[in-house]
Amino acid sequence: MLSTTIILALVASIPTALAAPTDSAPLPNFSLVAEYSGKDFFSGFDFFTDDDPTHGSVRYVSEAEAAQKKYTGFIDNKATNSINAYIGVDHTSVTPKRDSVRLSSKDKFEVGTIVVMDVVHTPSAFGSWYALWMLGDVPGTVWPNAGEIDILEAVHNSSTNAMTLHTQPGCSVNNDASMFQGQLQDQNCNAGNPQPATTGCSVQAVNQAKTRDRTLATAGEPFNQQNGGVYVTVWMKSGIWVYLFAREALPADLMAGSPIPKRWTTKPLAAFQGSCDWSNTFSNMRIVIDQTFCGDWAGKPEIWASFGGPAATGSATCEEYVANHPEAFQQANFEISYIKVYGRNGKMPAIKTVSRRDANDFADMDTAERHNCTNSTSVAETKHVGHHGHGHGLLKNTHSHRFANASAPCNTSSAANTTSAQPSTLLIASKKKQEPIAPGMQTCTFESNRWTYPTYTVNVGVTFNGGSGCPGIEATLTANIKTVPYWGDFGM
Repeated sequence: MLSTTIILALVASIPTALAAPTDSAPLPNFSLVAEYSGKDFFSGFDFFTDDDPTHGSVRYVSEAEAAQKKYTGFIDNKATNSINAYIGVDHTSVTPKRDSVRLSSKDKFEVGTIVVMDVVHTPSAFGSWYALWMLGDVPGTVWPNAGEIDILEAVHNSSTNAMTLHTQPGCSVNNDASMFQGQLQDQNCNAGNPQPATTGCSVQAVNQAKTRDRTLATAGEPFNQQNGGVYVTVWMKSGIWVYLFAREALPADLMAGSPIPKRWTTKPLAAFQGSCDWSNTFSNMRIVIDQTFCGDWAGKPEIWASFGGPAATGSATCEEYVANHPEAFQQANFEISYIKVYGRNGKMPAIKTVSRRDANDFADMDTAERHNCTNSTSVAETKHVGHHGHGHGLLKNTHSHRFANASAPCNTSSAANTTSAQPSTLLIASKKKQEPIAPGMQTCTFESNRWTYPTYTVNVGVTFNGGSGCPGIEATLTANIKTVPYWGDFGM
């Protein structure tokens, strides 16, 4: 087999910080206080089974039912080299209310928190309304008086994320638009019509977010095709910020488990600062993962029409489509590698719950049928209009399950993911294993030419060599290798 050599150049400069959070301490110390990952992922969550507060065409199921019907489980994802949580929905039944899952973390969090979500895949289907968010849970209060932070939220086949705060009266933002990448839709975080706070103060993300070395889609099918990304939410006394990073290019401090947001050089997708008591307006925040259908936002006739729903689906209403087309939701699932929460000065969650469940009790299931690729219909984007908050509800508790030996989701045949283990070291992901690529000649073994080389510039000279067992690698390299900045080391 012919060898292919690429010499990658020295990184010349480091950009100055953009819109990094500011707080009283020069370099606040954050450490890990909660983690939801691997086979223990579902142990950290309760399953919500009440009626949908947003009036969707949905039936939220218990943990036992979700496990039995294979709505929840685990995917052994070779591309990310991790065991990822799978959270799906019913995709076989004709029904007016489609089964789905809504998870709420057992832990509650307060100001001085950084939430890191490695999201590999999100739902993307007409009729879907999905979100990763945080909800204040204070006994005796009504929504939104304890606050809501929408981190990743979209409807139908939208490819742009809508990041929103919902609060009680008295909280508004007055951001400098140059300090974040999105577009602020409303300054009043209690805004809404007809009900208070149903719109909130929302930032519409750009279609392609700029990071240190590339652009990233923020939601929908383009987000899935790039194998997702890492959403990071920073909640401090001075405001709330939402970032998006490529998985292989996390800030070095975050990758090391000691995040220092002041040092991050990527401009956030959203920044919320202004006349708001950020410490008390948001309180006892639980992490929530859910997918509903239609409802108070996605189901509005004007929203259904603005996304081209009638023309694309042949259904006059969102509810009609969701009820009669279960096959449309075969890939309407989350795949999450991990959620990590860091507390300032090691501050533990307001409520910390220890799991009692043994992941080894979970049954193995085949998920191959979940990843039969289908073409999706795309339409022009619409503005984030008439968004409704998710509301509040009681929390339930039952049992979970896992998938085994499942392949990566459909439409992910782009470059294999890489991870920066430490500065100046690159890990190349093959289908079976990861091999460290250090300075000097190395050999990579690919199982198939479906996996292509990643493209980075590191701060030392590195040579790649396509060795034996790499069919078609030369052509792949010729088409895909190029030099781009690699920011695994901030020089700190």
